[in-house]
Amino acid sequence: MSNSNRIILATYLPLTLLILLFTTLYALESQALYLKFGVRVAMFLTVLILNKRIWTQRILIFAFLCTLLSDYFFVLLRATNPDFPNRELYGMVGFIVAYLFLIAAFQRHLSFGKREVLTLLPFVVVFGIVLSLLAKHAVGFMFVAAVILGVVLCYTGMTMVSTLYRGYFTKSAAWLIAISGCVLFFSDMVVAFSIFHPAFKPFLLWKENLIWGTYMLGWILLLIIAGEEKLTLNSNRL
Repeated sequence: MSNSNRIILATYLPLTLLILLFTTLYALESQALYLKFGVRVAMFLTVLILNKRIWTQRILIFAFLCTLLSDYFFVLLRATNPDFPNRELYGMVGFIVAYLFLIAAFQRHLSFGKREVLTLLPFVVVFGIVLSLLAKHAVGFMFVAAVILGVVLCYTGMTMVSTLYRGYFTKSAAWLIAISGCVLFFSDMVVAFSIFHPAFKPFLLWKENLIWGTYMLGWILLLIIAGEEKLTLNSNRL
């Protein structure tokens, strides 16, 4: 592991714990919201200054930027009064674009055979179950955006897990990418309940910390990928 990635872990794992602590102490008050958004700004600035060797790492800049814009709507604007109209819809659009950038970053040695189908299947099954549970609570553009986001997220998860056997990334990098894809998918499934299900819309400490714990873990792993010195099996690849 490079020195920059050791610094990333030493910085952002404690900040993740601090986010969970502030959520416990302040719930959705401005102190917790400002901290969350501030950490996400710091992560974007970090990915900007990392020494990126290949295009995969450079594409991640745009994924981080899109999630920062989404967090502006999902997180920072929650501190405003009155609430911003269609805040969650704009946030979902940002994540759709972010995951498209993740697909572009990790879809190397493109193929779609039996292994990819088997990899995609668990994501589709979980998303199908979640959609069936939430469909009656979602209406209008929010429902359309949720379906599009879910489809893109399923393909993103499959793409990131498929790095384990597509033979482009090193095995250690592929595992980090695959784990990131899985925890981000899980985090967004919980977010879906938080947005649409009446029982999950109010503040629930375990729900909020589960979302932010997995969300931060997923993007910390992607920060490590962005700063990894040997990411591919052929270090000369662009």
